[in-house]
Amino acid sequence: MTKLPLTASEARRAMDAGRLSARAYLDSCLARIAAREHQVGAWCEIGAARACAMADRLDATSSLGILRGIPFGVKDIIDVEGFRTGNGSAIYAAAPLAESDATVVALLRAAGAMVLGKTVATEMAGPVPAVGSATRNPHNREYSPGGSSSGSAAAVADGHVPIAIGTQTAGSVIRPAAYCGVYGFKPSFAAVARGGVKIQSQTLDTLGAFTRSMEDMALWYAAVTGAQVVSSLETPTSAPLKIGVLSHLSAETSPAMVAALASAATALTRAGEIVVAVDLPATFSGVIADQKLIQATEMARHYAPELSLNRTLLSEPLAAMLDDGARIPNVLYLEALARANALRDETNALFTEVDAWLLPAAAGAAPQGLSSTGDPLFNRMVSLMHLPAITIPGYRDSAGMPLGLQLVGKRGADEKLLQSAAQVDHALKAFLATQ
Repeated sequence: MTKLPLTASEARRAMDAGRLSARAYLDSCLARIAAREHQVGAWCEIGAARACAMADRLDATSSLGILRGIPFGVKDIIDVEGFRTGNGSAIYAAAPLAESDATVVALLRAAGAMVLGKTVATEMAGPVPAVGSATRNPHNREYSPGGSSSGSAAAVADGHVPIAIGTQTAGSVIRPAAYCGVYGFKPSFAAVARGGVKIQSQTLDTLGAFTRSMEDMALWYAAVTGAQVVSSLETPTSAPLKIGVLSHLSAETSPAMVAALASAATALTRAGEIVVAVDLPATFSGVIADQKLIQATEMARHYAPELSLNRTLLSEPLAAMLDDGARIPNVLYLEALARANALRDETNALFTEVDAWLLPAAAGAAPQGLSSTGDPLFNRMVSLMHLPAITIPGYRDSAGMPLGLQLVGKRGADEKLLQSAAQVDHALKAFLATQ
């Protein structure tokens, strides 16, 4: 790829120093989109005129905000005032324009950021690519960008915007971030308010973001939660981290991912961190099945209106999934919820021995072709346990496609995870630079 526009943090420093205006930075992002969007297909709507007007207003004032002058993209299941929320579905192709912002969008605007537009989501944020969607992986157009936050991941990876919002129910932030070679952060469940978001699962849906630097991710998290995390990332702790590498990998894990995980363990050890193997207790053997059951049940319930009133406008694979979910007996659903609730406290207790877990963000690189958004195998347990997780890029397979690792923290300890991720990211970059 050619040189991308500045990250949000780089742009903010340039603006603070008087070397860059908000309008000039926005223009660099728009120029990148003009040159590349026909190749990537990350956007379903761009509000360039509105963003330019906002940038000009910001340049004419002394308004403050940690994201002042930073454009961002919004997954198209999240409301943005004046934009249509399409939900990746023909059902909403003629929906009225949203009259107000989702909470997360309003918080980013309050921090000085500017909405540039809506990014492509898969059909109803499920596993099926949106009808007519042409979102491609920026590293190779013949490969999937992942989903369901397809456009957000691709837009950030290709330099269209420095920050984009996504959501995760199973693996819709962590996995596309890995496939597209960027950072993806899924905070602890309910850490970021979901008002104005099309809900698929009340038990699982979590807002997250994509960036091209850890520093940008800290800015985003601080803006949407009020966390005091930005300054702490600038100076990584001197104390060694204790990282638990999950020792059981699925047979579906690619050799390249196995090698990347082993390389990362070596890099961390050489950096002075402590790496230990972690085996999950036998009580976790059913978490993936339970996550699937809960997601399927709640998805069928939340999308029942679309299925009953507009079935012909849904793809047949998605309609069949909703039919299957509706047939799950309520007693099985309640039993799965009870098991998950009981395991969450047990899960948090496991982090008394380590600072974070390290595991694949996906079984391998992005799948070739656009019919699949990939398997959230390594994300389901994390989502069900409501744990914060972040994708750390850096590795590639033999075809040159990105491989992402996933760092997972204790529920509610999001700021600690961001700090740990910054330290891990630094160690991996230093090690890979010597290879």
